[in-house]
Amino acid sequence: MTCSEFISLMETKNALFTAAASTRSIMLTNSALQNIRAAILPQFMIELYQRHGAINLGNGYIFGPTEVKRGNKYPIPSISQLNNDLINISKLRGKTVFGRNDLFWFAFDSFGTCYMLDNVTLKELRKYSDPYQSLSDCLIIGAL
Repeated sequence: MTCSEFISLMETKNALFTAAASTRSIMLTNSALQNIRAAILPQFMIELYQRHGAINLGNGYIFGPTEVKRGNKYPIPSISQLNNDLINISKLRGKTVFGRNDLFWFAFDSFGTCYMLDNVTLKELRKYSDPYQSLSDCLIIGAL
């Protein structure tokens, strides 16, 4: 799957997209992730952020480079804010959480390999060969 195919699929599911992130915002996000020793953004995330920031479908979220205000609802944190809050969880060392839904967390490592994690134990449940499939699973499962 490509980034364009992923975005088209999410558009057919009526996902909500924020505006594209600026190059500066992406660079600051990578710097913040590097400072907390999390995995920096792989190319597939950079490509996605250049087209759209955060994405929401039902209870599934792909965290963007900046916080998303949602009126009376809780804001969606940025990917760096979220991972800064998770810095002391040993099972997440070397990984960056990029998405969540009611059942799972989704993360990538420094090689850009994506994982589905149990939301309670953080045990790796699935390793993805296609990063866009992990993005799709995160959002589609959140819409069920």
